[in-house]
Amino acid sequence: MSGSHDLMLVALSYVISVFGSYTGLMLVGQIKDLRNGMDRLWLAFAAVALGGGAIWSMHFIAMLAYQSPIPVTYDPVLTVTSMLVAIVATGTGAYIVIRRPRVTFGTLIIAGAVMGLGVASMHYTGMEAMKLHGSMHHDHTIVAISIVIAIVASTAALWIALNMREAWQQFLSALVMGVAVCGMHYTAMYGFTVAHAHEAMTSPSGPTIMPAELATHIIAATVVVFVTALLSTFTKEMRDATRSTPN
Repeated sequence: MSGSHDLMLVALSYVISVFGSYTGLMLVGQIKDLRNGMDRLWLAFAAVALGGGAIWSMHFIAMLAYQSPIPVTYDPVLTVTSMLVAIVATGTGAYIVIRRPRVTFGTLIIAGAVMGLGVASMHYTGMEAMKLHGSMHHDHTIVAISIVIAIVASTAALWIALNMREAWQQFLSALVMGVAVCGMHYTAMYGFTVAHAHEAMTSPSGPTIMPAELATHIIAATVVVFVTALLSTFTKEMRDATRSTPN
């Protein structure tokens, strides 16, 4: 069996992804020297915005949009793990491209691959967090295509963020990153099916998160992204003001 999607929540998932991407990529573009403590803090903010907001929040909003033919709950440990995977992977990808003064094509490809694989790893870890009365199946060809989409689009988004500094260009980069995250997710979901098995009708064991509880956690994560955006803007203004003040 395959489910359907609530189109309003699908649209919301893309908007959240773009907002988180814009915040994170804007911070990546502002980092100059990781020996500076403030720049390292910005890298951490960027990882939270990209991994926690653009990727993790988007994924689980999209899963709430997914109308499963079988009731679904979520494993809390794997749910949190999926968020940490996204934050670490995106932070690592950003670190790779900003640790050197000049970014080569090879470095950009490696960073895009790390970030894209982080998007994919977050997705499939999040899928493993699903608990339902049945077994899940993924089309291997679709899985491969979804990973390629994530890597290519993540690489493009990083290139735009590093080479185009105007506000509208940064927004374009966020739109591309949003396509990377959402494109990967919904392509992967196209190859996802659930086999309903009568022998699997016992209730899932262990602690679970209900969809309504999951929505609360997503809202909390999204608030973190908003706070990250405000902090990053305030910090940038303060640093720019300090630099412009004559000695």
